[in-house]
Amino acid sequence: MMDAREFLREELLAVAAIVVPTQHPVVTHDPGPVNPGALFDGRAPATVSSVTVETGNPTSTDPAWAVAAAAAALQARGWRAEISPEEAGHHRVVAHHNGFDVTVHAWTTDWRITFTGQTPSTS
Repeated sequence: MMDAREFLREELLAVAAIVVPTQHPVVTHDPGPVNPGALFDGRAPATVSSVTVETGNPTSTDPAWAVAAAAAALQARGWRAEISPEEAGHHRVVAHHNGFDVTVHAWTTDWRITFTGQTPSTS
């Protein structure tokens, strides 16, 4: 069975490829499992993985469309996705699926789309 980090990575790459099919998405952050609270809350064995994927089309700069397309792609893959109101040119969708969290960011000042996800905490 696919582990949580690999599942998240594959989901982000798949959704990014759906949103911008003319480009190849790139993993820009995947440090592996980390222990976010070991020194602070006693969850010493708990770990999470965080993965970031970026893509975009420099000739198409419609962040509202990109975020809507990402939300639709995530929903089609079984995620609960909600588009947040635009804030100062920042467009965002937040999605959840079986303890996984994903946020997609797009800005009116940039053609890139960023997909960031986190796995559920495991012991």
